Amino acid sequence: MSALNYYLSKGYTPLNKSVIASGPGTLTVWTPPSDKRVVITNVSLGTNVAGTIAFYFDNGDDRIAAFSLSASTSFSPVIGAWESTVVGGRIFSRSTGNASDGWYVNVTGVELGGR
Repeated sequence: MSALNYYLSKGYTPLNKSVIASGPGTLTVWTPPSDKRVVITNVSLGTNVAGTIAFYFDNGDDRIAAFSLSASTSFSPVIGAWESTVVGGRIFSRSTGNASDGWYVNVTGVELGGR
């Protein structure tokens, strides 16, 4: 059973978030309500520039994953699930590669707690 199907079977509603990074730097991917934490079950990336993108939990610099891609690439890694242990903590990314509309980040997941 996929992670998303597991959470669906428990009654959670999947949510989708999409962000675009224009240039290098830090980008918030998901900020849950203050009483919830995030589980990401699917990631889809697209880039117009060659570079690296890394994902982090909002409890310091705990890196979840990093991907290096060439220009004009789309990528959907099989991730299982990225489950944050920080209530109310965001998931963010840091990227390299300097261009407008450089990185496209699409994630699917659920928010746990507070149900």
